[in-house]
Amino acid sequence: MDNMNKQWKKEINDAVTALIMPDGMADELLESSLQTRHSKKILFRHSKLAAAVLLTVFCATLCTTSYAAYDLYQTKNVRVFFNYDITPEEIDAAGRELRSIPGISNVRFVSGEDAWEEFRSAYLTEELSDMFEENPLAGASNYEIAIKLDADTQAIREQIECINGIRKVSNLYELKDTYEP
Repeated sequence: MDNMNKQWKKEINDAVTALIMPDGMADELLESSLQTRHSKKILFRHSKLAAAVLLTVFCATLCTTSYAAYDLYQTKNVRVFFNYDITPEEIDAAGRELRSIPGISNVRFVSGEDAWEEFRSAYLTEELSDMFEENPLAGASNYEIAIKLDADTQAIREQIECINGIRKVSNLYELKDTYEP
């Protein structure tokens, strides 16, 4: 019975195969599906996906690193602004105190005249700047402070804010937020 069952299945299989596809076509189909060119196409599709993933990871890493470096630069350079009624002697005393704080690498005084010149050259045309008869930044003198990279910026900012006559301590990022509309 088992032998007869096998024979019957073979005949049915041959009949179905003959009806569905001619003899040479089955061999050709089998051969073409096993060729390496077909598997290369699949590999090629996956390599495009892998390249896209690698490019995305690379761009994300680059952007994150650039932002971190930019943020580090912004927080390590601060400006110290004074109360409006401060005297030149108090400004000098504040400068001496700033230079004595550990972790500060450079202290540069920017007078109101220097601040106006920097602003004028960066943001105003010659005609527009000539319209000002007086220096509008005469009372905007400040100290530019560079903080060492290994120093605790927040702790230094807190020490600076305790100095007599200091009105505001801002990093460059905070200053940009202040002036944007």
